[in-house]
Amino acid sequence: MDVPIAFLKGLMWGTVFSVPLWLAFCGWIKIIMNFIR
Repeated sequence: MDVPIAFLKGLMWGTVFSVPLWLAFCGWIKIIMNFIR
């Protein structure tokens, strides 16, 4: 199993960028739900 370093770096950056995106997405859903009610 020889995993290229570029793949690991891509995986790391993907995780770093996806977490804030998910938090923002969940935040927007909560705000929209509050407006609908």
